[in-house]
Amino acid sequence: MGSRRGNRRESRKSIRRGGLTVSASNYADDLITQATFTRQTTDDLQKYAYAARFIDVEVNTLTKSMAKNIKSMDSARKGSAAYADAYKKLGVSVTDANGELRNSNDVYWDCIDALGSIQNETERDALAMQLFGKSAQELNSVIEAGSEAFKELGDEA
Repeated sequence: MGSRRGNRRESRKSIRRGGLTVSASNYADDLITQATFTRQTTDDLQKYAYAARFIDVEVNTLTKSMAKNIKSMDSARKGSAAYADAYKKLGVSVTDANGELRNSNDVYWDCIDALGSIQNETERDALAMQLFGKSAQELNSVIEAGSEAFKELGDEA
């Protein structure tokens, strides 16, 4: 009977360890999926996930708003006045000197910093929602912290 209890205990330990393996595997799979979806590196996404915990934002909210920013950049480049005006109000250019789209990550964080300097919260939220979609309301803590604070926290990861 003692050996049965020992076997059960070992089985439970194995299941727990297996659960950790599955959990780590799921995390890695999610990370790769997000990297593909957002065109971010897995290293950057890990940094974002770490920093997001301290700035009180879900990393999924961050990545969705980054993806929406790419669509907004393309719309602005294609001549959509609403998107072009939003970036212009922020003083952020979506294209480089050759007319090519700038790095979306750079544009995103430039927008975050520019939004942080807008005193009128309603105006800030309206511009953020225009560029980043409805999840922009959940980015207020990121906007208030700014890109530098987010980067510093990510570098700690």
